[in-house]
Amino acid sequence: MEPLMTGSNSYRIRQGDSLSAIARRNNTTVDALARANNLQSPDRIIAGKTLIIPGANDGFEANAPRPANRPTGTSQNRDSFEPGTTQGTVAQGVTPAGTAGVSGTQNGYRNVDLTAFRQGGSNSESAIVVGTSEGNRTPNGGFTASYGGHTDPGNAKHNRGSFSYQGGGANSPSHADEIWNRELGRVTPQYQRAAERAGLDPNNALLASTFYDLHTQSPRAAQNFLKRELPRLAQDPRGVTPEALVDARVNAYRTDNGQISASGFDHNEQRLRADQTRRETALVRALDARGYRDGGGAVENAPIPRPRPENLTSGTTALPAEVPIPRPRPENLQASNTTGGATPTDLNDTAEIAPAADRPAVQTATPWVSQYNASKVERAGDKACFRAAVVMAAGAGATVTGPDNRIQVATGDDPNGGVTVNAAAARRGREYIDGQLDAGKPVVVGVDHRSGRNSDNVDGITDHFVVITGRGTDEQGRTYYTFHDPATNHQQRGADTNPNNRFYVDQDTGNLYREGPTTGNVVQRHFEVSMVRPNA
Repeated sequence: MEPLMTGSNSYRIRQGDSLSAIARRNNTTVDALARANNLQSPDRIIAGKTLIIPGANDGFEANAPRPANRPTGTSQNRDSFEPGTTQGTVAQGVTPAGTAGVSGTQNGYRNVDLTAFRQGGSNSESAIVVGTSEGNRTPNGGFTASYGGHTDPGNAKHNRGSFSYQGGGANSPSHADEIWNRELGRVTPQYQRAAERAGLDPNNALLASTFYDLHTQSPRAAQNFLKRELPRLAQDPRGVTPEALVDARVNAYRTDNGQISASGFDHNEQRLRADQTRRETALVRALDARGYRDGGGAVENAPIPRPRPENLTSGTTALPAEVPIPRPRPENLQASNTTGGATPTDLNDTAEIAPAADRPAVQTATPWVSQYNASKVERAGDKACFRAAVVMAAGAGATVTGPDNRIQVATGDDPNGGVTVNAAAARRGREYIDGQLDAGKPVVVGVDHRSGRNSDNVDGITDHFVVITGRGTDEQGRTYYTFHDPATNHQQRGADTNPNNRFYVDQDTGNLYREGPTTGNVVQRHFEVSMVRPNA
C-alpha cells in the first residue's frame, strides 16, 4: 500500500477525508491546518493534494529528545533486532485510560482499562494474554512447564515468568511479571498518543495486546510499530484485524530503507512472518477465551490463575544452550485416557475430506497403508502403526533402520503435557528429513500424542508412528511437512492429501508438531515428533 505520509510533516489527502479527522489524527486543529495551508474554505479539501501538518512532532523526528535510559532490571536484551533502526521517545509514568465497552476501533474486540489490564502481576490479564503468546501461560490462566524458567532458544539466556523476562532484579517468576508489567506501564502513554494520533482507539483490547506483545518480544520493533505502522494501519481497508496486524508486525522489523532486520530469524521474512502469525493467533485465542471479543463472555468470569510455586523455578543463572526446551501442549486440553498403548480409531469413519488446495514442492511417491490392513501389514491392528509405516516407506524404496540408529528428539514426556526437546537433535532430525525428501525417500517418525510414559516403545515416550512424505511452504510462508497416518481405515483421513496431516516447525524448540486435541481419535490429535527413524 502506498504510504500516505509524504514527509515528516505532510499528509496526502485520501477520498473521504475531512479536515477535522486529519487534524485529530495529527494532534493539531482545523484552524492550524487551514492557516498552514492557506485554505480559504476548510470544509473543502481535494483528494490527492498534500497538506502541511503544523508543529507535527511525534517523538520520532531527528530533533526529538532521546529516550530516557531504561530502569535497572527492565531491559530484556532479547529482541533479535539489528542496531541502527529508528527509536523514538519513551514517555515516563502511567496514564489510566479506557473503560469496558465496544471499541471505537470496531474490530470486534472490547475496550479495556489499560491500567487495570496490567494489574495483578502473574494474575494480570496482560501476563496471561502475552504469556500465551510466549508459550508460558494458557488462555484460562494456567501455567505451562516453561513459566518457572527455561532457556531462550534464540540467545540461550535464562527466561522466567509469563513474559519470558531476561532482565535482572527478579527473585521469582511472579516478581519478573511485576517488573515487566511496570515496563509495559512505562511505554503505555507513548502507545496511547501514537494510536490516538493515527485515529485509532488505544484501548482496543486486540490493538493494545498486540503492542504489549511486540514490545515484550522486541522493544525496537515496537517503536517502529508506533512510528510507521499505526498510521498505515489506520488507513488499511481491512481494518485493525489480526491479518492487518500481522503485516504491521512484520513491517515493524524493517529498517527505514525497507530491509527485514531480525537476526533471531536469520533476516528471513518467511520465518519472521510465521512467528508473528503464530504470536498474533495466540493473542486472539487468549482474548477470545477471556471474553474480550464483543458479545463474548464476561471478562470477570475468567478463571483466576494460582501462581506456580516458586520453588519450581530453574534458578537465576543462564542454563546451557542444549537444556531441553519444553513445548506446552495446546491450551485447555486434557490428557488422553487411552490405556494399554492401543490406538483409538473410528473404524467407521467415512467423512468426506477435501484434499489440500496446495501441494508440497518436494513430494515422494509414497503409498498410504492402513495399520488395519491385514493383507499388507503383519499383525494388523491397534498396535501395528510402526509396521504399517515400514510398509509405506518400503513402497517408496526406503528401508527403515532399527531403534538403535534413531535420532532421539524428545528427552522426556512432561507430566504437565507435551515433551521436552533436545534442540540440537530436532535440528539434526529436520536436516536428515530434508535430505531424504530431496532424494525422493520418505522418513518414518515417532510422535507423542498423550501424557504418560509409553512402555511399548524403546524411548518410553513415543506413542505412534507416521511417515513424512513431502515438504512445502504455505501461503503464510511457513514450512510444512506432509505425512501419511496409518491409524485409520479411511484413506482420505490418513493420507497426506488431508490438509490436517501436516507438521510445522516450532519456532522455540525447532521440533515438528501438528496442532490438535489430546483426546479422541489419534488421526486428529496433537502430535509432537519424538524420534526420527533413519533409512538404511
